[in-house]
Amino acid sequence: MENRILIIGDELFGEQGEAANRFAEILLCREANRPVQFSINAPAPQSLRQLYDRASADIIGKKAGRMIIGLGLKELKRGGNDYAKVFDVYEALADEVLSKTLAPLHFLTIPEDMFPVAPSQLSALNELIRGLEKKDDQRVKIMDFAAYVAAFKEKQLERGKFGRSLYTDEGHPTSICNTFLALFLNDFIKKELK
Repeated sequence: MENRILIIGDELFGEQGEAANRFAEILLCREANRPVQFSINAPAPQSLRQLYDRASADIIGKKAGRMIIGLGLKELKRGGNDYAKVFDVYEALADEVLSKTLAPLHFLTIPEDMFPVAPSQLSALNELIRGLEKKDDQRVKIMDFAAYVAAFKEKQLERGKFGRSLYTDEGHPTSICNTFLALFLNDFIKKELK
């Protein structure tokens, strides 16, 4: 369905998918006459490998007109901190979805503060995610949330003090982070839908 947006992700969207749900609510409130539906699978209970294995049912079968994908954080946190192995499965999933759908795909980068034990792993994974745009620059767009958060942190430093934190010490998004991501998604998707 052309007007269906599928959001699939992990803890990047909050412990219970708060950012994805807030984004859907914001878009529906601000664009009351826009014919849009949402299918939200965030946080997805499946691993990246399971999502790849079940892509035909869990992703392709949703017949989305647009997909927002924010994955990889769960695997890094639980899988031994190897960004290259995580990306191998991520890329296989991206290739599968690209080859079997016509929908635009939007891949989210992950702020380094979400993995405080090894932020360099996230930086490296984000660089690989940014490279996905080369697969099909007409259909694939990178939603560079990591860069957006870095710019926000710079603005906070200019003020000379920190406002409310976006993340807990363990890297979990706070309520303000979920709202921040929801607004970021809304601004990005509104530009894409025009």
